[in-house]
Amino acid sequence: MPSLQKSTIRSIYKSLISVALALGVTSILFLATGANPILAYYYIFYGAFGNLNAIVETLVRMTPILIVSLGLAIAFKCKVWNIGAEGQLYMGAMFGTIAAVSLGNTPFTLIISIFAGLFGGIVWAFIPAIMKTKLGINEVITTFLMNYVAVYFVQWLLSYPFRSTDSLFPESSKLPDAAILPTLLQPTRLHLGILIAVFIVLPLVYLLMTKTTFGYKLKAVGENPEASKYGGINVSRTILLALVLSGALAGLAGFMEVSAIQFRMRNSLSPGYGYTGIVVALLGVNNPIGVAVSSLFIAAIFNGSSTMSRAMNQPQGIVDFMQGILIIFVLASEYIMRFLEKKGVVKI
Repeated sequence: MPSLQKSTIRSIYKSLISVALALGVTSILFLATGANPILAYYYIFYGAFGNLNAIVETLVRMTPILIVSLGLAIAFKCKVWNIGAEGQLYMGAMFGTIAAVSLGNTPFTLIISIFAGLFGGIVWAFIPAIMKTKLGINEVITTFLMNYVAVYFVQWLLSYPFRSTDSLFPESSKLPDAAILPTLLQPTRLHLGILIAVFIVLPLVYLLMTKTTFGYKLKAVGENPEASKYGGINVSRTILLALVLSGALAGLAGFMEVSAIQFRMRNSLSPGYGYTGIVVALLGVNNPIGVAVSSLFIAAIFNGSSTMSRAMNQPQGIVDFMQGILIIFVLASEYIMRFLEKKGVVKI
């Protein structure tokens, strides 16, 4: 069997093991509170896919998670740990909103605002990228801390220079109609952004990572930066581009959330999509197809948890617990796989 197929199968095993263990630990938590875990998972599934509206809401939730996670997969493939997608998402959303409100209703408002959103994410990722490549400062620290700078800076902008005059809350003016992504299915919230994410962003990232020279450079630098340098690859440029592309997609996700769902820029734009994207990218093993499946899985848990919470009187915070457990098992999955292979439980 070719090595590529083996590595792919191994990645699938690692993801499935991580999910199974996370569900197992979460089941223990359900049992400790007197709840039936099988029934709890049924309600989560029903809340996510039980009817048309539930399916649409799951897809709506999946959209920003998928776009952010694809960007993070690019960076993580290069072993560049962008923890700042949340801040990049907020800056992209703010840049796009400012562009949309400033332009008003013109034929080019939406496309210019989308590019402004991309640019906002790029700007916020470029700063730690330069600090990483030129000064050798650890990107985990800089990207993480810049989340707080971005969120509080946006709060200041929405409280003072860009606060709407027709609202009692610190939020922007409503986006002009020309800047709003069209709804595809009334009266649901199924919007054009879902198709953009699945049929444009996902294929482009897949092609970039698997069919281009840049994709090869990402993998090479991630596996061995020193060997890549001696092989003629500009390691610093590859790292910078990986971070910048990651930030661009986070910024795109931010503005699309404003354009399709919120219609105004608000302090509460994201429930943590930037951090959720880390879980999804790792669970999808930085493979665009795996990331897409993982995005749907996490979105389903998010949406279904509210139904489970109402039906079984369980806290919705169980989702955050499950995400944390997932990260632990994803990070430990390689060691778990080696143990299972050594014991003969798994053979690839």
